[in-house]
Amino acid sequence: MAELTPLTKEANSLRSWVAEARRDTDESEKAFEALSARSRRDDKEAAKVKKEWDKLLQKDAKTVQWILDLVAKVEKERELKLGAEEKLAALEKRASLDAVAVTRLRKERDELLQTMERLCLEHGVACEEHNQALRERDQACQERDNAQQKVGSF
Repeated sequence: MAELTPLTKEANSLRSWVAEARRDTDESEKAFEALSARSRRDDKEAAKVKKEWDKLLQKDAKTVQWILDLVAKVEKERELKLGAEEKLAALEKRASLDAVAVTRLRKERDELLQTMERLCLEHGVACEEHNQALRERDQACQERDNAQQKVGSF
């Protein structure tokens, strides 16, 4: 029996080792199942995150396009503003030139009005002199006619 004791010890040791291996296997399987379950949850969560990421990328693409459209609109507005500023500058220059022309024309008009007034006065004086000359002629003719009547009655 003495020979069986080391074998018994070894058999007990192997049984113990097998039992421990089974416990380890069970724990490993439970851990594996837990990790598999967690992996499935993580895969589902990763799919959700990917789906959300895709949505965000789509929104980002739309936002980028919206920004590009706004930038294009701003550029167009800037070009229109520059064109308007150029037109405004040209109009201001033309208005300035027109103001100078208006000032010159008003001065000419005032000079013409003064000349017209002077000519009207001179015309009035000439008409008065003409009328005076006609009166003097008429008076001379009257005196002549009177003188001829006097001479004819002698």
